[in-house]
Formats: sequence, C-alpha cells, structure tokens
Amino acid sequence: MKQYGAGLQGERQAEEYLCSKGMTVVERRYRGQDGEVDLIMQDGDVVVFVEVKARPHGRSGDGLLAVTYAKQRRLTHAALAFLVEREWTNRPVRFDVVEITAQGLLHVPNAFMAIRS
Repeated sequence: MKQYGAGLQGERQAEEYLCSKGMTVVERRYRGQDGEVDLIMQDGDVVVFVEVKARPHGRSGDGLLAVTYAKQRRLTHAALAFLVEREWTNRPVRFDVVEITAQGLLHVPNAFMAIRS
C-alpha cells in the first residue's frame, strides 16, 4: 500500500510538471484490457501517453530501466485501445516516461516507439 501511495504522489508530481510545460490532462490512470497508462496528456496536437516511475529511494535511471519491452508492449496496447475508444486513431502520438527519484524529476519525451505485436 505504501508503494501505491508513492505512485499516486509521483503521478501528481509528474502531472504538475507536465502541465507547467504547457500540456493538458486528457485522462488519469486509463485502464485498457492489456494494461494501464498513468497519464494521457495533450501536447499541442500530439496525444502523449506517460508512464510515471516514482522511486523515492532509488537512483536516477532506476525507474527508466523498469520500463521494459513487456511494459512498453502493454502500454502500446492500452494506448491503442484508448485511441480507438475516442476515435483518435488519426492523431499523432508519443510515449514519454517521467522518473521521480530522490535526485529529482526526469522527463524523457519519446522514450520509446510503439511496439507492434
């Protein structure tokens, strides 16, 4: 339960940061049939699917390493489900990762490309 609380706090921190950069929130904690997306943001005309990794006691880079190929695949499937539901399949998209550690917040735009499978 402690990890879940830290995760929610990290998502709020990431959301505040991304909004300060001009993005707007479309949806929080979207659940598709094969995965969950922490934040879905709008950056201009781009739909941004954001994975947040909060590691209060970890080192910089630990959260990024947790976004494995399998996690990327699940995120891609959830993103596709979201786009189909909204009838937004013609919009540009990207996948970002926000890592929060004791060293601070690191935002990696275009952290990975959609996984086709």
